[in-house]
Amino acid sequence: MNIGDLLRAERENKGLSLFDVEEKTKIRSKYLQALEEENFEEIPGEAYRIGFLRNYARFLDLDPEPIINQYREQYESKEPDSLHPLFEQTTKTVEPKSESYSSRTKLGFALIAIIIFTAAFLYFSSLNGENSPIQEQNPPVAEEEQKEPEQPESPPQPETITLEIVGRQQCWTEVRVDGDVQFSGHIYPGDTKSFEAEDSIQLRLGNAGGVDLIYNGKKEPPPGKAGEVVNKEYKRTE
Repeated sequence: MNIGDLLRAERENKGLSLFDVEEKTKIRSKYLQALEEENFEEIPGEAYRIGFLRNYARFLDLDPEPIINQYREQYESKEPDSLHPLFEQTTKTVEPKSESYSSRTKLGFALIAIIIFTAAFLYFSSLNGENSPIQEQNPPVAEEEQKEPEQPESPPQPETITLEIVGRQQCWTEVRVDGDVQFSGHIYPGDTKSFEAEDSIQLRLGNAGGVDLIYNGKKEPPPGKAGEVVNKEYKRTE
C-alpha cells in the first residue's frame, strides 16, 4: 500500500479529520494532506518531510521506520546511473563532405545577399532622412502635470504568529506563548513542535545548532551554534 493511502486509511479508521490530527500533533493540516496525497514537494526540506512522517505515523500507532524506508526508496533523489543516455543524445551522424560543403556554400551566398540588401536599404534611408524636414520635438511635460506613483499598500498583518521547531539533534527547549510556558523538555532528531500565539513567543534553546526554526511558514537562519544556549523572542508586528 502507498504511504499516503496507509496514513489516510488509518486516520479514517480512527474517525479523525485532518484538523483533529493538526490539533493533537501541531502539524498543519495542509502538510498532513500533502503527506496523504504524497505531494512531498509541498513540505520544505527533506528533514521536515521525514520528521512529519515519523510524528504522523506515531500518532496513528503505526511503526514509522517501514514508512520512512519506503519513502526513501521511492522519493529521495538519486544520482544518475550512467552518462550513456547523454552520450547517445550528443552523438551525431557525420554527413558526407560533398553535401556539407554544398550547404555551406549556399548559406554563404544567402548571407552575402542579405548584407548587400541591408547596406543598400540603410544608404537610401539615410538620404531620405537628410531631405526630410526636422520634426518638432514634443514639449517637455510640466512638473505640475507629473504625478507621483502611488505607494503600494502594505499587506495586512496576520492575526497570530506561528513557530515550528524541527529537531536535528537533541536539544533542551523551553517555549513561552504569550507569557505562559507551553513546552519544556527535550526535542529529539525528527521531532516537530508547533506553537501559535497572539502577541509573542519566547524561546530558550540549550543546543541552538540542533534545531531548525520555521517562523510564520518561513525557515529562519540558524539560531546559533551547536551547544550554544540562545534566547529568542518573536513578536507580532502591528
